[in-house]
Parts: sequence; structure tokens; C-alpha cells
Amino acid sequence: MSDDVFKIDQFTVVTDIAPGQVSDVFEVIEEGSGKTFALKLLRDEVVTDPTHPDNKTILTQFKQEFKLGEMLDHPNLVRVHEMKFKVQTLMPVKDPVAYFTMDYFRSQNLGTAMNADPLGTQRRIQKVLEQICEALGYVHSKGWIHRDIKPDNLLMTKSGEARLIDFSLACKIKKKSKIIQGTRTYIAPETIKKQKAVPQTDMYSLGVTLYELLAGQPPFTGASPNDLLRRHISTKPNPPSDFNSNVSPELDRLVLKLMAKTPGERHESMEDLVADIRNTRFFKEEIADSSEQEDTSDQLGGIVKTLDSRADAARSKEFEANPELAKQYEEQMKTEAAIRAKTKADRARAVQQESGDSTDTPEPPPPAAAPQQPAATPVAPMMPGMPVAPMMPGMPVAPMMPGMPAAPMMPGMPA
Repeated sequence: MSDDVFKIDQFTVVTDIAPGQVSDVFEVIEEGSGKTFALKLLRDEVVTDPTHPDNKTILTQFKQEFKLGEMLDHPNLVRVHEMKFKVQTLMPVKDPVAYFTMDYFRSQNLGTAMNADPLGTQRRIQKVLEQICEALGYVHSKGWIHRDIKPDNLLMTKSGEARLIDFSLACKIKKKSKIIQGTRTYIAPETIKKQKAVPQTDMYSLGVTLYELLAGQPPFTGASPNDLLRRHISTKPNPPSDFNSNVSPELDRLVLKLMAKTPGERHESMEDLVADIRNTRFFKEEIADSSEQEDTSDQLGGIVKTLDSRADAARSKEFEANPELAKQYEEQMKTEAAIRAKTKADRARAVQQESGDSTDTPEPPPPAAAPQQPAATPVAPMMPGMPVAPMMPGMPVAPMMPGMPAAPMMPGMPA
């Protein structure tokens, strides 16, 4: 085997798509089937280090994330396939503890999308919210609360298809926690108070996420981590329209209801919330689709496969052993190229039609306020020698360590 081909059991590594503090998520190809998966690998040093304060908790959360992913089955959740301990690797990784595989949903997470294309993300957010709420309604019906709704855990394509990911902090409904767990910027007041987790707990975090997308900044910041938590409990947020004049009064009302300080003031259920979202006019003026570029996020897999020499080496060996697989791959590439060409042609025709009918068209409204770029945060160390995808597809990652999320975490509080 070539030295530049990395393997995890029967999976050949294509690229490290989501490096984390406690785990890495890889795009991998399964030998024999040629199928592509996402593989989440738990780092050994985090679990086996006796000085690490959360080593047992991290392993427990990793196992729970797999079990819930295996149990839950919904179109807007990522399907989980198998988990294995005592991993055999040909990688620069010391004794990895465990991994599980899941469907590879080629996309961006909401945080990446709203920073790269804020107006385009706002234009699609109503459709995305409906899907996420339907997924959460299903999760709640099974007796679980997600407890870590935030932009990084919501995946979306440019066509508006969405997935909810990362159940490492999930808990049973009405369960009390002895410690505060969640991401400070999005955490619900009842979680801070160590009260029972209820469906409305996820609604609050979803409301903060929507607020950040619309206003270009989160509703609360603090001089210290504890100050931020106090603001969640006692400070009334300004409406998003104060920062984005295109936000409708109806959408202001929806966001502020989601962010009410007590669960009883929020929607009664996710079903009620979905109905409210469908009946709400989000923006005063429709946001035009001004993008004339190809949908590179949805084509990410093909781009990564072309650019990554390790992927090419791995596939070459697979194709030599299985000529039929090579034919299937070639046909797939031709189909994707045809779809891209048709999409580009359709967009060109649409632009021509719009320009031809523009004589009596009023001036477009001023663009909505674009989100500010977040401050730089430390980046998790990469696996030595591993390639990085040209664009982060937003695959699930393990909870971040203290100090890593958008706002500083309390000691021992995973993201």
C-alpha cells in the first residue's frame, strides 16, 4: 500500500472535513462497495488522559450520539450506520478509541452559510426552519431534547435542503442536569437555572440562531461568561428589525416569542411553531437571488475528489480491483456535469428574461444588514498530514472544549 493512503479499518480516508478538539470527521470510501460515508473518529488522547476533566463524559456522549443517531429516523436527520471500538488504522493517529459512520450530507452549516452569503441564506431560511422544526418535533415525540441548537449544528444546501446534527448533549424530556451544558451564546434560561429540559428549550436556542442570522449578530454579548448567562435570564433583546430594516413586524414577533424568558411564553409545540413559520411573512421586501455563480457547496464532493491526490490514489486502487465501480463513477461524474451545465444555462436565461422586463420594475430595496464577521477563534489542530476540503461541508463534530465556541464556555461545559 502507498504511504500516502490512510485507512481506518475497511475505509479509505479521502479528507479530514471537520477537525475537532476531541474527534475528527473524515470523508471516507468503503472498500468493496465504493460508497462514501462520513466517519467520526474519537481521539484517544482525550479519553485516556487521566488529567482531562471530561474524559469519561466525552466517551459517554460519543456513545449516546451514536445510539440516538441509530434510533432516530427522519428525512431531516443524518442517518447513522455503525460504531466500532478498537480501531485499526494506517494513519498518523495514536490508538484511536472508536468511530461511527453516517451518511455524508454535502452541505454547509448555517454558520458558514450566513457568513459567506447572508442575504442568500436569509432568502432560504423560512424553508430551512420548517425542516429543522419538523425534525425537532420528531425528536421530541421520541422523548428527547437536543439542547445544543446553534448554527454549526444546522446543515443546509443552497437549494434549501436541511439536516439537524450532533446529539451529543441530548437528554430525556423533563430531565434536570447538575451541570450547565450547552453553548453560551444560544443557551436557554431554564438550562442556566438547571431546570427541566422541555421542547421549548430547543425553541429558545433556535430563536437565538434565527436572530443572529437576521441581525448579523447574536442578541446578547457579555463582559464575562457569567455576564452573558445573566443576560439570557434577565435582558430583553431588541427586535431584529433594529439591525435589519427588511425584517417584517411579524417576523420580529415570532423571534421574540421564541426567545421568551420562560418556556410557557413560547410556542406550545413544534407543530404550532411550524404552522406559525408558514403563516409568517418574513421580510418586507422579497430578497432577490442575485447569485450567478454555480452552487459550489452542493458540488463539494466532486471538487474535493478532483483536488485531493490522496482521494485519487485511493480510488485508483479501488477501480483497478473493481472495473465496474470505475464505470459507475465515470457515469456519476458525467451526470453531475450535465446537471451543472443545465443549471448554469437556466440561470442565464432567467437573467436575460429579467433584464428584458426591467423597464417598469421599481428600484430594488436596499439590502438587509449583513452579519458581521465573527471574531477569530482558535482552530482545532489537524491530524498530521491530513488534507483539508476546499470548503467545510459542515459535518457534525464533537462538543468543543472550553473556550472554543462562539462565546466562552463555563469550565466543564461542552459546546
